[in-house]
Amino acid sequence: MKKATLVLAIVATLTAVGSAQAENVATQALATWPAIAVKDSASQLVVTPIGNLYFQYAEGVKRFNSQQGVFDVALEGEGTAIKLTAKLVSNTLTQLGTSGSTLEVGVKHHGAAITKTAQTTLIDTSADMSGGNLSKLANADKQPGRRSAQDHFDFNIIGATADGTTPVTDFSTLPAGTWSGDVNVRFDVTWAS
Repeated sequence: MKKATLVLAIVATLTAVGSAQAENVATQALATWPAIAVKDSASQLVVTPIGNLYFQYAEGVKRFNSQQGVFDVALEGEGTAIKLTAKLVSNTLTQLGTSGSTLEVGVKHHGAAITKTAQTTLIDTSADMSGGNLSKLANADKQPGRRSAQDHFDFNIIGATADGTTPVTDFSTLPAGTWSGDVNVRFDVTWAS
């Protein structure tokens, strides 16, 4: 009888442990891709960002990662000199929710800052600045017609606020959450004959 009781106690314990271990846990996440499709092959200047920016906070280094954003430039025009410039229009990401926290995105082109206060020259053939990866665009006098080239900007988080006004230098003190917004860069091109 003692053996039967002991066996039943062991079986009951194993059944309880087994059922506790056999519980299934399920979780879900939703991924959303905003989608729009545009084709512009008539404008004299078309700049298309290729991909999105996604900054992830890294606890070990207490900062957000950097991103490289590729863009395609297509243009059509003729002249003996071409100048292509870029200027930052907007670069603020705002935290979703009620904190009002913001992040400021810095933009650089091969080390040169793209700012809101001045045009940054990407190509200027009159000053012998062919544009590196964009050099195909600099041959307007040798290659009439439409042409395109790709280059990239380097993006990183250069500033933050806790509530929209109070500056934060230690990103580890920012509230947890998601920031969203647009980084807009205006491109201008001029041709001289």
